[in-house]
Amino acid sequence: MRIQRLIGLLCVLAEVDKITVQELADKFEVSKRTIFRDLDTLNCAGIPIVSYPGVGGGVSVIEGYKIDKKILSTDDTQKIFTALNGLKSIDSDNADNSLIAKLVPENSEYVFSQSEYVINLSSWFSDSIIHEKAVILHKAIQDNCCVVMEYVSQNSRCKRTVEPYKLIFKQSDWYLYAFCRERKDFRLFKLRRIISQTISKEKFAPREVKSIQFESDYTTTLFSAHPIDGFIEIVLEYDIQNEFALTQRIDASFFREVNEACNTARICFYTPNLSVASNLVFELLDKVRIISPPELYADIKSRLKSINHLYER
Repeated sequence: MRIQRLIGLLCVLAEVDKITVQELADKFEVSKRTIFRDLDTLNCAGIPIVSYPGVGGGVSVIEGYKIDKKILSTDDTQKIFTALNGLKSIDSDNADNSLIAKLVPENSEYVFSQSEYVINLSSWFSDSIIHEKAVILHKAIQDNCCVVMEYVSQNSRCKRTVEPYKLIFKQSDWYLYAFCRERKDFRLFKLRRIISQTISKEKFAPREVKSIQFESDYTTTLFSAHPIDGFIEIVLEYDIQNEFALTQRIDASFFREVNEACNTARICFYTPNLSVASNLVFELLDKVRIISPPELYADIKSRLKSINHLYER
């Protein structure tokens, strides 16, 4: 950890004319005393650190150690800074701060203001269950420890012993990429489907990990705002008061004109799979009414009948 900070300090000092010890402490999230010790270490290693006392003073490196030409362009720096900030949102490792300091030695707030994207992978909730799982699994990955987990698969609930390799964020879900001892192959496990996970004392020898193939059960888009050959048109009606709530599950580009007289509006989209549309509509039953097609109406009615039968027992 310290060697990373020392390299980071050297990169910062080589890029700026002067910087205060307090600014360095803030950048690396350590105390001023730690920075003074690090500067002494660099000085003892033969790197000439110069101190400028008084107002407007700071520390610097003799001019001969300056880097005159940046390897990274401004656009490169912004993109790397955005990616690292996204990683920091879920990773408490201070090594991220050192890496940011090395790559972005100038004012990081300025780089942030110039970036076109902001990536934050953390939960809105401070007690995120997914984050707790990710922290445990990340520790297992770092220590090359097997993980025993209870998992809900498509077929059943089962116990698996896996060798964890990577945490993956895709679309809106977190996955664990691990070698499954039972299947004798690499698998993706959705963190939301993990009931429990325990880090085993058993270590594993790292295997060769090739590029990950994100295979999907769907070979085409699930929903479209425009007509496509072979797709079914779905038309729903809703009360305007529910519009904001509906955007939690439906893209607003599917919303159509408002009927001000009735205070309603319509949702229109196209899908190749009626059952997918049925699953979506079923989640919104108290907020939408089916206009077409009749097959969707019949399917929802049949599912409601099954539910009523379930609660009559």
